[in-house]
Amino acid sequence: MSRPRFGLALGGGGARGFAHIGVLQRLEDLGVHLDVITGTSMGALVAAAYIKTGSAAAALEELNQLVESKAFKKLGMHLINVKGRGGESFWHQVSSAIQDRIIINLAHSKLGLVREDRIIEAMELIITEDKWTDSGTALGIVATDLYHGDDVYFTEGALLPAVMASIAIPGFLPPVQIAGKTLVDGGVSQQVPIRLAREMGADFVLAVDVGQDVEPLSDMDNAMAIMSQSENIRSCHYRDMLNREADVLLLPEMPGVHWSAYDQRETFIDLGFQAFERQRVTLEEAWYRKKHPLGGWLKSLF
Repeated sequence: MSRPRFGLALGGGGARGFAHIGVLQRLEDLGVHLDVITGTSMGALVAAAYIKTGSAAAALEELNQLVESKAFKKLGMHLINVKGRGGESFWHQVSSAIQDRIIINLAHSKLGLVREDRIIEAMELIITEDKWTDSGTALGIVATDLYHGDDVYFTEGALLPAVMASIAIPGFLPPVQIAGKTLVDGGVSQQVPIRLAREMGADFVLAVDVGQDVEPLSDMDNAMAIMSQSENIRSCHYRDMLNREADVLLLPEMPGVHWSAYDQRETFIDLGFQAFERQRVTLEEAWYRKKHPLGGWLKSLF
């Protein structure tokens, strides 16, 4: 009887996705071999870096170089964190309000706030070859068909456009055209790519969700805030439903941390460690039962 295939599904969440590195390092420490690794959005970029380099440490080095590069800084990720900009003074608040208005005006006339050539320049620092497998580990990436709402899976072919499609945050990064489809961030339809891992043959799936739960808003006095909060509630309920399909789920605790906080990536890695340790015994027992069904059944009895 062959060993069951182990799959790791890495969810989207921007900078919070550095928690995936902590999980990968702990899996390496335990000697767990990944047969399948799937990624959505930032999870796709981490997974691609892992397949390219062959280790969590080497993947982290590449990702750090990306974040510290001029090409990445030109993407202007800091502009998205509206709550994190400005200061307490009147003039800081006025400056932030003006920036917000500029962004809103641009959003009415462009497919995304960041030019495609800048995204390519940054992503090419990581995606240097079309590598989909390494040492028996297969890579899978999820994007979303903007017109039909379908999940779109990539497991071979050109890697750069697949990653670009998976990270195409709607409204911020422009959609990507592939094979006649208009694609955006995989997190729109599959925040954590558990289903893709199953489709790629994983018998056991460890999922890592670095998204955020619904948080109370202090200012619910305008239509935009109400619509935004309603969408957050809807997406969280859908994400939680999909997460039940994992054998074991890791939820790094990151309340109130915006996805653009790339300066906190070391903290996120530690949070990935902590989330893994909280579930380590559960993971080991569940993986043992999957590998040894009869032994696991007897163990549960005694």
